[in-house]
Amino acid sequence: MNTRPSPTDTPQPPTPSWTPNKQRTFLEALARCGSVKSAAAFAGMSREGAYRLRRRDEGRAFARAWDAALIHARDLYADTLLDTGLNGWTETVWYHGEEVGERSRFSPGLLLAALARLDAKADGLDMAGDAAREAAADFDEMVDAIGEGRDCAAMLDEQEQAAQARRAAPPSAYMAELSDEELISRLEMFQERERIAATAPEDVDTSDLDPVEADDWDDLQWARAERSGMMDEPDFWEKAAPGWDDDDDNDEPEGPDWDDRTIH
Repeated sequence: MNTRPSPTDTPQPPTPSWTPNKQRTFLEALARCGSVKSAAAFAGMSREGAYRLRRRDEGRAFARAWDAALIHARDLYADTLLDTGLNGWTETVWYHGEEVGERSRFSPGLLLAALARLDAKADGLDMAGDAAREAAADFDEMVDAIGEGRDCAAMLDEQEQAAQARRAAPPSAYMAELSDEELISRLEMFQERERIAATAPEDVDTSDLDPVEADDWDDLQWARAERSGMMDEPDFWEKAAPGWDDDDDNDEPEGPDWDDRTIH
């Protein structure tokens, strides 16, 4: 007689649930770091689980607050990137395993990328959409409501109405001065950003995105890198901005570059 237990006889550990409190923890962390993977880990959940909840009907408020959190995170990110592009960053110079000084590094490409992202936001072309911008203004209240498990339907409707009113507003004098070609170009840019935002991260085309060439990326390429999760990969910034956040203090410069380095 076979007395071996079957798989169904072995109790399985319960799957972690996206409780209201975990949703609040995730959203607050996402607004600070902009990384879905890191925010999910901070909440004790998985990135895949976060996307699954976002796609559910009951995750509508969670998805809206998610987009609003990314707007806040991008504000912080753009400030940091702009400051780095203007002022550079300092990295330690090592030679034969010994610290011999420091040098300043600059990346005009990163500065241009930051300016392009700021310009896009100023023109009302942010990838998160009008409703998410309204949610960003109500972010703290919305996160509290989600964290307490309250029904956010009325709040979502108010944000949609405010977004519709924003879209119905007369064009600014600046937009009125644009030529037909410039207006068409901005519309195409907006539509492409909306398409990227609506694409599942795993379906975003990244075949032309080489982090080593990030200095030359346009704003849509940065948007695809962000949406796909490429920017969450551990070695992304090491390739996109070598030395900006260098944790490997034992890297030695190659011989030909050493003669050109300025020691402070």
